[in-house]
Amino acid sequence: MFGYSIWRSVQTLPVLLGVSFIVFISVYLLPGDVTQQLLGLAASKESIASLRKELGLDDPFIVQFWIWLERVLTGNLGNSHVMRAPVWDLVLGKSMNSFVLMLSSMFIVMVLSFMLATISAWKKDSAIDRAISTAMFLLASMPVFWLGIVLILLFSVTLPLLPSAGMYNLSAPGGFSDLLSHLILPTVTTAATSLAIVTRVTRSAMVDALASPYITAGKARGLSSRSIIYRHAFRNALPTFVNISGLQVGYLFGSAVFSEIIFAWPGIGLQLYNSVISRDGPMIQGCVLMVAVVFVLGNLVADIIVRWLDVHQR
Repeated sequence: MFGYSIWRSVQTLPVLLGVSFIVFISVYLLPGDVTQQLLGLAASKESIASLRKELGLDDPFIVQFWIWLERVLTGNLGNSHVMRAPVWDLVLGKSMNSFVLMLSSMFIVMVLSFMLATISAWKKDSAIDRAISTAMFLLASMPVFWLGIVLILLFSVTLPLLPSAGMYNLSAPGGFSDLLSHLILPTVTTAATSLAIVTRVTRSAMVDALASPYITAGKARGLSSRSIIYRHAFRNALPTFVNISGLQVGYLFGSAVFSEIIFAWPGIGLQLYNSVISRDGPMIQGCVLMVAVVFVLGNLVADIIVRWLDVHQR
């Protein structure tokens, strides 16, 4: 088990290297001149040339990438062109806010998807099963930005029950309860698609498990429905549940960009959006790299847990 964990960890290194290259080249190939944007249209050629040299933009592409990669490996993501502050400090602070949103969304996804998938699989082909499947299909079809706007109209405008923007009430922050009230709408919006995906995949795994001969034998021996579902069927569907849930970690962290923009949540998604608008290359690279690292690590942890479950279920 330990050897497998080490081997899977080593396998992530080429992935992270490839992601780093793609992140860097995607910003490098953006149209326009960042120095022109920073200095303004009235800037002289001399000042533009001086700033390009200061930022290292005169070096060949491969040299720029190598210098950037060396800095990344030492924890230095450079300085933001716009905010004039270390990218790592800014990304880390924004990531903490995004982690709050991601963890709350993940909690909803795992709890509700487990309940809905279990009920749907146990009541296969019933009205309840069809209702849950239809609801999940509709939920998966709703764009995040559309769902967020609808929730704001319903619960912040029509029924002024929940705040529509921010992480705290800026005029009078109220601690955890204030955070919770601001967290509800972004969490539901972010979790919607993942909830539908995990529920449908887990339901399929549960249906296959419930159709197995050992389940039929358990029913013949008079085992209770609770024992059949939780001790036998779900145990065999658990690796699938863990695997698809692990894939959602990176998805939730990255897809929160839409929720963060709509609800003005001060996370890495909103920061990435603002950085793209202002063409802040180092900040874009730092934000995208953080999302990629979380996605890869989420998959890594899920693979290790699935391996552990496979070993201990034999």
